[in-house]
Amino acid sequence: MMKHIFTLFLNQKRRYGGMLAEQMLVFFVLLFCFVVVGEKIAQYFSPGVLNTKNTFNCMLLPVSPSEYLSPSEVQQKMDRVVEKVRKSPTVIAFGKSKWLVPYTRPEEMYLSDSIQIGTRKMHVFLKFADKYMNQVFQLQMEEGEWLTDELLEDGTCPAVITSQLMQELGWSRGIGKRIHYKGTVFTVVGIVTGIKQEPLKASRPTMIVPNRVQPDQWFEYMVRVKEGETDIFRNLMSKEFNLMMGKEHVRLSFGNIEKWKLNDMRDVFITLLGIGIPTIFLFLFAFIGTFGLFWLYSSKRRKEFALRIVVGSTPRGLYCFVVSESLLLSVLALLPGLVLFCFVYPFDLVHLSALGCACLVMILFSVFSAWWPAYKVARVNPVEAMREE
Repeated sequence: MMKHIFTLFLNQKRRYGGMLAEQMLVFFVLLFCFVVVGEKIAQYFSPGVLNTKNTFNCMLLPVSPSEYLSPSEVQQKMDRVVEKVRKSPTVIAFGKSKWLVPYTRPEEMYLSDSIQIGTRKMHVFLKFADKYMNQVFQLQMEEGEWLTDELLEDGTCPAVITSQLMQELGWSRGIGKRIHYKGTVFTVVGIVTGIKQEPLKASRPTMIVPNRVQPDQWFEYMVRVKEGETDIFRNLMSKEFNLMMGKEHVRLSFGNIEKWKLNDMRDVFITLLGIGIPTIFLFLFAFIGTFGLFWLYSSKRRKEFALRIVVGSTPRGLYCFVVSESLLLSVLALLPGLVLFCFVYPFDLVHLSALGCACLVMILFSVFSAWWPAYKVARVNPVEAMREE
């Protein structure tokens, strides 16, 4: 049957050539669209995505200059408020950090500096955190433990590094390694899978150290609350804050980190929509066009199909014949795309999955576009068909 279908294609190159070119175009566009979507999904789920559900940033906003409260006094009062609110059953974890909160600024605006490992210097991102921040963002520990606020027994300061920093340094094991930063010796006590500062960028080599390293700097207060108890937390926090600070000079504001993340991906959503919507319309128009051509072509070949039935073809055989025509046409349309893929894209899981999805969609496209014409062909009445002019 395949040989016969190839003979039909060769004898009617003009009729089938248009459908072949149309399906080649559809496959190229589908492949590009699936690759773009696949790459974005892989970037999002790469190691280092922080759990930001039900997490809030408690920001201190100055209302007017204060003659009575210095920045350090404001921070001390805020620490006391946090200690009280942390005991509430609605709070899962309440921590203090600097440069750790994601999605607040472009990656290049996060703090980075040089560290020294032995005789080697390296530029990394630096973050400061207390012992509660691991519970706030639920960081994934590969090995070791999270930071403590105290010095280690040997007098060094604890540090947690990302697996990306370990790979950059070529370490097979990082626990116990020493790192020097601005005259302070740090001992690595834990390894995390990564910390992404933007949801669609890879995690960078990063070191996290205790807040005590920079005690006089500003800090960010982060909290994770129980599901559905956000309003309870806000009311409690505002009440304790106003009792401690008053309302004249400093105001408390809450930032939803999950919303910041979605806002950070807005441009990507727009890009994907810009690619996806035209692709969907192209696919629909191509489906309608291919369906119409098969329908028209099958209608013009009623006598041929009637003769096939007369000489012994079964309705099932005719059905398979028409569907096979469509499938073979789609397979031929895939070949140039497969060759292009081999030269343009790497052979990794993301790109091979995109290729597989594009091929699967094209095969389904082929079967459904030929299904109804094949169904009608299989039900043709030989006597009526032979009487038609």
